[in-house]
Amino acid sequence: MAHRPRFTFRTHGGECAGQQWVYDGEEPIARLEHRAIEQPEQELRYFDGNPRPVNLRDLKLSPGGRPLIAGVQLYWVFQHKALLTSELADVVVEGQESDCLRMTVVTRDPGGVATSRRVVTVTYDPVLSSYVYDFACHLEIHSPEALDRPERARFEYCDPWYVDTPGPTVVFPGMWRKRYLYLLAEEADGTVWKMPINHMATGIPGPKAFQRDGLFVAAFDPGNNPAFQFVGETAGRTSIGVCNWGYDIHFGGHYARDELYGPICERFRILLCPDGKVKEMLERVRPVPEVEYKGFRELPVYERETSFEKGLRLNEPSHGDTDPWPWHPDGEGLSWDRTSGRSDHFSLKIQKETPGPSEWFYDREGDGAWTEPWRPGVGFRVTGYVRTEDVRGRGSCLALRWGVYNYPERYPYICSEKLTGTNDWTRVSVEIRGHHPPDCSGIHIILRQDGSGATWFDDLKVERLQ
Repeated sequence: MAHRPRFTFRTHGGECAGQQWVYDGEEPIARLEHRAIEQPEQELRYFDGNPRPVNLRDLKLSPGGRPLIAGVQLYWVFQHKALLTSELADVVVEGQESDCLRMTVVTRDPGGVATSRRVVTVTYDPVLSSYVYDFACHLEIHSPEALDRPERARFEYCDPWYVDTPGPTVVFPGMWRKRYLYLLAEEADGTVWKMPINHMATGIPGPKAFQRDGLFVAAFDPGNNPAFQFVGETAGRTSIGVCNWGYDIHFGGHYARDELYGPICERFRILLCPDGKVKEMLERVRPVPEVEYKGFRELPVYERETSFEKGLRLNEPSHGDTDPWPWHPDGEGLSWDRTSGRSDHFSLKIQKETPGPSEWFYDREGDGAWTEPWRPGVGFRVTGYVRTEDVRGRGSCLALRWGVYNYPERYPYICSEKLTGTNDWTRVSVEIRGHHPPDCSGIHIILRQDGSGATWFDDLKVERLQ
C-alpha cells in the first residue's frame, strides 16, 4: 500500500522547555532545535559565534528509515561569521494534520542589519519513496551599506551536516558504522565532481556553481543516499566548500552589489537520491586530482597502536571501518621511512643538519575528533620507541599537550625523556592527566627532534586513562 503521510508539529513533555518535532503519523522525522551548544561542537561548528543556533536536526528521508541528515542551519552568515542572523524572532507552523507541513522560522542579527525568513515545507514523494524538505531562504537586508563591498559578496545560507559521517577516527567499543566513500556534485558545465571522503581531500576545489536543479550526494549506501538539490537560479549562484573536520557542506550564495538592495531568496531541497542515479553519477565523474600536503601525497594514518605501516593516499577515500586523520609533518627533514623500523620496515623519521625543532604531530585525538566521549578525569599515556643518530641540541622525545582547535595554542608541552647523541631503540613514555581544561577538545601527540641529526620513531601505543 502506498504511504500516505500525515504531518504534525509536536512538543514533547518531560523537560522544562520541551523538544519540538515534526511527525509523520506517530513517527518523529525531524527536530527543531534552539538551545545552547556545548564545547567542543560550539567551538568547531559555530566558531563560538552563535551560542544558541537555530537548526533542524535528525532528518529522516524515508518512512521507518534512520536519520540521514544530522543538522540544517536555519539562518544566514555574513562576512566570515562576523555577522549572522542568530536571534530567533518567531516560528510559525501551518498545515497541521495534513500531507504538507510548512514551518517559517524568522531570525535576525543583533544589530538589525538583516532579517532571515526560512520557510521549510515538508512533503512526501511516492515515486522516490522519500520525504522532501524544501527550503526557501529569504533574506531582507535593512542596511545594505553595512555589507556593501567593492568585491562580489558571498553569504553562507546553510551549512548542513550528515549523520554518522565522518566515520570513527579510531577503533573503540560501540563505535558507529562508517557508510560513505564519496561526495558527488552535478556542476554547472554538466560534469560530475567527486571528492573522496578523507579529511585531507577536502582541499580539492569544490563546485563554483551547479547545473539547474543539480544534486550534491553522499554515496554509496543503497537506499540511503541523501541529496541536496539546488533549485532554479540558486544553482548558478551557489558554491560549496567541504569542512575537513566534519564534512559539513558550506552553501555560499554570490551577489553583485545591486542585489544587496533588493530581496534575496535561495532555494534548495533535501531528499533521497535513487540508487540508479547515484550509480550513473559515479560512472561519469571527473578524475580526482592529486592532493598534496607539505610535499606529501600519502601520509601515515593515526591508530592508537601503530608501527606506522598503514598509509592514506590523500586523493582516495579512507578504507576499512574508520575514517582516520594522518600524521602531519611540521618543519624540515621529515619523512615516512618505509625501509627501516623496529618491528617492521616502517617508522617516522626526522633528519636535518639545522638547529631548532621539527615534529610529526597528531591533533585529532579527543572529544572533538570523532571518538568516544571524554569524561572529566580522562588522561592519556603514550609509549613508543626512539632511535637517534648523532642528535645535537635539546634532543628527541615524545610529547603531549592539551589542544584547542581554531585558537592559538595555550597549553604546555609535557615531554618524555629527551635523547641526544646516538642511541639504539629506546622505550620512552609520557602521560597527561585530567581534569582537562574546560575549553579543550583534544590532545596533541608530538614526535619531536630539537636539533640536528636523525631520529626514528616507531611502535607507538596510545592508552586512555580514566
